[in-house]
Amino acid sequence: MTTVSAVRTVAERLDCLLLTDQGAPARCAGDLRTGIAQLLADLSVIEKFLIEADGSNNIIINGDFPRRVAHLAYEIEDAVESYARQELAAGKSSGVLIIGYLLEYCFTGRSLHEDLYIFRSRIDQLKHFMDAANPVARAGTRERSSSSWDEQELVIGANTDHSPPVLVGVTEKKERLRSYLLGGGKPELSVIAIRGMGGIGKTTLARLVYNDPLLAKHFDNRAWAAVGQDFQARDILETMLLSLASGLLSKNETAEMETMELMEQLYQAQKGRRYLVVLDDLWSEEAWDTLRFAFPDDCNGSRILITTWSIRVAAIATDVLEVRPLDMTESWQLFEIKSGLDDDPGIEYIDEADKMEVIGKEIVGHCAGVPLAIAIIGGILRGKNLEYWDLILHRLQQDVQNLNEDFQLTVKSVLHTIILSYNELPCHLKPCFIYLGHFPPDQAISVEVLYLLWMAEGLISVRDVSNKARIEVAEDYFNELVNRSLVTVEEKDQVSASRRFKSCQVHDLIRDLCEWKGTQEEFFQVIDYGPAGNKKGYPMHRVAVYLNKFEDRNDRSLSVPEAKHIRAILFFDTDNSLPRPTWPREFSDLKGFQRTRVLNFDRVDFQVRKLPRGIEKLVYLRYLSFGGCYLLEFPSALSNFPFLETLDLRVRVSCVMTIPNVLRKLSRLRHLYFPLAFRSDTKHKLKLDSLKELEILENFNASICDADDLLQLPNLQILTGIVDGNNMDLKNTINSLNRVQLLGRSSIVVKNFDSYSVERLSIVAALLECNALNALDIEGYIGELPLHREIGSNFTELVFDGSEFKDDPMPVLGKLPNLRSLVLCNDAFVGKKMVCCELNFPQLRRLKLATLQLIEEWEIQAGAFARLTILTIEQCDRLEMIPYKLARIPTLTNLMIGSMPEGFQSGVNKLIEEMRELANDELTVTFYDC
Repeated sequence: MTTVSAVRTVAERLDCLLLTDQGAPARCAGDLRTGIAQLLADLSVIEKFLIEADGSNNIIINGDFPRRVAHLAYEIEDAVESYARQELAAGKSSGVLIIGYLLEYCFTGRSLHEDLYIFRSRIDQLKHFMDAANPVARAGTRERSSSSWDEQELVIGANTDHSPPVLVGVTEKKERLRSYLLGGGKPELSVIAIRGMGGIGKTTLARLVYNDPLLAKHFDNRAWAAVGQDFQARDILETMLLSLASGLLSKNETAEMETMELMEQLYQAQKGRRYLVVLDDLWSEEAWDTLRFAFPDDCNGSRILITTWSIRVAAIATDVLEVRPLDMTESWQLFEIKSGLDDDPGIEYIDEADKMEVIGKEIVGHCAGVPLAIAIIGGILRGKNLEYWDLILHRLQQDVQNLNEDFQLTVKSVLHTIILSYNELPCHLKPCFIYLGHFPPDQAISVEVLYLLWMAEGLISVRDVSNKARIEVAEDYFNELVNRSLVTVEEKDQVSASRRFKSCQVHDLIRDLCEWKGTQEEFFQVIDYGPAGNKKGYPMHRVAVYLNKFEDRNDRSLSVPEAKHIRAILFFDTDNSLPRPTWPREFSDLKGFQRTRVLNFDRVDFQVRKLPRGIEKLVYLRYLSFGGCYLLEFPSALSNFPFLETLDLRVRVSCVMTIPNVLRKLSRLRHLYFPLAFRSDTKHKLKLDSLKELEILENFNASICDADDLLQLPNLQILTGIVDGNNMDLKNTINSLNRVQLLGRSSIVVKNFDSYSVERLSIVAALLECNALNALDIEGYIGELPLHREIGSNFTELVFDGSEFKDDPMPVLGKLPNLRSLVLCNDAFVGKKMVCCELNFPQLRRLKLATLQLIEEWEIQAGAFARLTILTIEQCDRLEMIPYKLARIPTLTNLMIGSMPEGFQSGVNKLIEEMRELANDELTVTFYDC
């Protein structure tokens, strides 16, 4: 229930009125303080009632009650922050400014005393309803209500497939696909289709064969593209081209190409090569007719693999694999894994485990063999007791009796399981889960951005923090969604010890539930300017606006929630949408959205379409992001946000942003993300010394910002920065790193730093000795590496670029206890032989050796690289053989071989065969040209 998060958020705002940041009593006193404390106590009672009602089978509340509570909570938050703004204004020297703030108080003109009285009166009405609730009379009603199907719930449609990794019942299917793809000597280009309903495991199966080592070796090139219902030809072509022409074309180069040029480039990249292309989730024949001309047929055994739910689309294929539901044995095997029933229960729990097995088999019988349904229901039950298992079975049995025979049983079983999984989420996770519905279908979601949005919206309660940072609590929440199979992790960060995930996706069925629930609970609404866009407006508190479908001619009057209710606006565009000079009428001027706390621009191009008017009026903003946008200048007017906590300026790589020296005014800022490339609008460095609450600072550039200011940031926990060849900047940065107290993770990139002088060598030594550093990327001559005991033990990532080490660096680097990623490139080592000693590199996950032009021999001794997963070797022209000791590393899953001699590649193929003999079937090898 999303209402609980609204109540918690405002309760925390009230706490802030009673206490200063240091924990001392705040300025409000007397009757005002008493009134705030009473309001806080009343909200606590309402919160407990909502939580009890959400988890109880005996209390039913009508839809109007949560709505009234949410509206009240948001109005209290407005009042609290207006009062806080007055307090900030009280310290200003301008009397006119103070009067202006007072007149704007709470958008009502009333005093906080008056509003507290009104709020208490409305709370009394809510408490009267709570007292009138009769749990005995209503026993069982809510259970039937929350778990029963109605026609509205079944409107959720099955779309594209991004199934969780399910590896049950696929052996025979995989072998059939492998035979289709190898073709039995059939040389002409063939299309193979995997067809089945949503959630049945089509994408999982396609990914399995795509990563099969035998097929990876058989095809010269491979590419994967997710097509989806909202087909964008240019996006698909660019994705495949960047994959097939890896190292030859950059994202910036392809961004400048027209669709037909991309198609021609893609055609040429595959010409004469045996390629495998996967088009995942192909919806229409029209999409295929658009893309087919990009694939040459050189009669060399090339293959195109598609996944689809459509019989008509599958008809374009020469071979079709129909994916059927799992049988009972396979279903049970998957359920055991997902529910944890296959874990050893221990002697004392054997009887309970046996009973769980009986209940579990009945539950599996209601899932109709659909892997997604089984995975989700297993996630719900994992770690729960016997009584809870029995409760879930009871709910499923009730719904089977209520199923409408007009709907297909298998589809209903999936949809019901997903809705049941939502109902069984704890209260604190429900709004976090629903929030996923803001993001467009088939889009990878940055997990870090998701955390920041959750925090800005107040969904991560400080009550749950204890000794953890809020972002760590957000990661715990996300991990729980992953464990319940509600989120699919697309990319795990194997290098960072402090962050487990980078990006994620949700199955479209699950996303549909998020959007539907978001609308039902008046949490958010999607504004879609396509033909199927929303026709009905709701009194929502958040909107997600899909700009890529907007055109001037379709600027029809959509039903958009009233501006006064909106607390978050998320604009989404695509990198490749045509730039349009205008905004939709409803959002061309934002000054009416005064209560907005979150404003997110995602991949919006501001070269033609200017910023909307009125952003500077959104004085209650907590989150402002221009992630992936093209914005050449940060407006000075956007520095007058007294509550802003997150400012994300990570615009496109090709965009160099000019930033005026105004960021120091954002004194409440906690998270600041600079662009990769930016400059100041004056000769002076940007000042950040007043940002006392700053916790995360990324892409800090010591050439543009003052490194001494880092010492003035007492709460800094995460720092990533760049230093470009200046001795003093680097000395100041090292000094600051060593003295910042709370720093938990730091990363520095050093550019153009040839160390031929004694002074520069001493600076490099200080860098490598710095225990506050976790990651270092250094470009330039070093010559000699210090002893391992003179290198900081906290390094997890090291990149040496052009270092020209005369002695083998591996014996030294191999002793670093926490090193997870190592890159040696551009003659970082200029010797002939490299030796990785016994038991060295105990934590290393990734190793890259690139353009080491003098190395001839590489020896790996027993026990080295115990956890290595990804090995990349590029353009080491004299390296004759790949070490066969690699075959003894069971964790190795990816070999990336770029532009290496034929003899070396033959050795790699022998290594693959040896690893297969050792039963390592997980290894994927990719050969490519640099």
